[in-house]
Amino acid sequence: MKSLETKIAYLDENYQILDRNKEFYTYFEKAGFLYENIEDIVRESERQNFMEFVKTSRNRSEFRAYPFRKITGEYQYNIVYICEEIHNEKNCIAVHIIDISKAYDFYTATNSSQKKMNYALGLTNEYVFSYQKSNNIFTLYNFLLNKRIVVYEQELESWIEQIIEEGLIYHENIDDFRYAMLELKSCQPIFSTKVNSSIRYTHSLFENLIFTAIRVEDNDDIFMIGRIMPEIYVEQSDKSTELMQELKLDALTGVYNKKAITRFAQKRFSKGTKENAMLVIVDLDHFKPVNDAYGHLAGDKVLRKAGDVLRNAVSDVGVIGRYGGDEFLVVLEDMNEESVFRGVLRSFVVAIENAFKDMFVDIQVTASVGASMYPKDGSTFDELFKKADFCLYRAKDKGRNRYVFFRDDLHGELYKKASEAKTEGIKYDVREVLELKSMADFLLQLGSNPKPAAETVLAHMLKTYNLDSINFYYKNSSSGEMERKYCLGEQLDSLKTADYIFGSEFKTALAGKPYIRMNYTTELREIAKPLGKILFDKGVKSTILCVLGSVENPKGLITFDRIKEGALWAEYEVNCCVMFAAAVNLLPEEKIQEIFA
Repeated sequence: MKSLETKIAYLDENYQILDRNKEFYTYFEKAGFLYENIEDIVRESERQNFMEFVKTSRNRSEFRAYPFRKITGEYQYNIVYICEEIHNEKNCIAVHIIDISKAYDFYTATNSSQKKMNYALGLTNEYVFSYQKSNNIFTLYNFLLNKRIVVYEQELESWIEQIIEEGLIYHENIDDFRYAMLELKSCQPIFSTKVNSSIRYTHSLFENLIFTAIRVEDNDDIFMIGRIMPEIYVEQSDKSTELMQELKLDALTGVYNKKAITRFAQKRFSKGTKENAMLVIVDLDHFKPVNDAYGHLAGDKVLRKAGDVLRNAVSDVGVIGRYGGDEFLVVLEDMNEESVFRGVLRSFVVAIENAFKDMFVDIQVTASVGASMYPKDGSTFDELFKKADFCLYRAKDKGRNRYVFFRDDLHGELYKKASEAKTEGIKYDVREVLELKSMADFLLQLGSNPKPAAETVLAHMLKTYNLDSINFYYKNSSSGEMERKYCLGEQLDSLKTADYIFGSEFKTALAGKPYIRMNYTTELREIAKPLGKILFDKGVKSTILCVLGSVENPKGLITFDRIKEGALWAEYEVNCCVMFAAAVNLLPEEKIQEIFA
């Protein structure tokens, strides 16, 4: 035991300290010689329990964990073992104190993983319990060194009544105890309750105990696996739940770990399971710069907060886990309509952006999201993951802080090429190249066949950019109104005119540029909010507005509108819209009128 740096205090029959060894003095610094009574070094709230243990446990091979105060005022949990020894020719009570972390490290090197857990539980006198939903059996056991000892094994209701009859629950706490423990039957993902009980000592020493458990699914049965520990120990250290959480939860973020979420997804996306489920990958943008500039503690804080934010956003519509690094995996249920899953995916993006808006001065943490639908996009987890991952990289390439879900009409050809090339994307800029080529063809034909060239490229943009309508407005020389002369797609009566172009809100939002980009008309920077409200009231959710003429003297306006759902614009989409308007703006007025007649 020398390697464990055992601290020993030798007591007389009145529990006064007669002597200490060197390790005791070193650990407690100068206070090691100042303390006269052994109970003085224990936290006040634990002294009664501690002294009862000292009085009753001599030579019984029992261990306990108690918080001991150092001279700095800090409390550190240590394992305590009591025995009788001869010291300086006197019969003494010897209190052996071992740093719990050192003890665990010591046994890490000498025991299997199961024995390590058992030993740690035995040293701290913690109880472990399990509840099996299929047969309603509650089992309670503890550990003596490496041996598991079953204390109770019976139906849950029977166990509840038995320990009440045995007087192990404080009388004022009985009704609350019954109610709380019966909640265990619901098998929620996490269970926790506080009970005033003497179950650890089986006599009148009552203490506040925390019952905490997590749900584990195995072979179509459901179990609650939990531990019972003193409240004060929970307050002192999260270590009390780490061994249990490693079974299923990610220690940093609190969501499911990679193994758990992967197994769940593999089982969920298998033959014969319910349709309209979605696999989603959420990846944090600009996470590496946070680690590089602010350190890994800041990075851990970001991951922890992202886990909380995404868990709240997922709520009861799905299951979330940390897949690795700054990447999270989500399984969404009942995604029957496009408007529904668009809303959920967008909520992930918006929630992350808002959560980290003011955290760093020079770095904005956002999220890129890729998604695929079961069984439309794949019948296995692997197929769906590859397509969701493809869409994630599309979101990254389109400027980050957005979501992309798999659409065969948009992504099928490129995904096939990427798969054949066995790369993550064959440089996902192929789509951008295709769009620029389409714009180049328009420019080449604009001089000789302006109307067919414009109609072809606008029809392509309406479909490919997921637009609802494209509107062309021109100023009426008589009335001075900005009237709609042409509309491709859905025609809203509220968009027959665009007289807002003459208002101060429009000029302010332009900020000197010949176009305005609005990802969401409801979420804008301060200078664009008044114009955003005008457009939102007209039924526009997101838009690109391109001025014809000049900012000072506008003659016309081309708008690329999303009416049903707002969405983030890809950079190439903005560039192509602006390029189209700029090319039209160079034409003589009669040619413009001809195109949009």
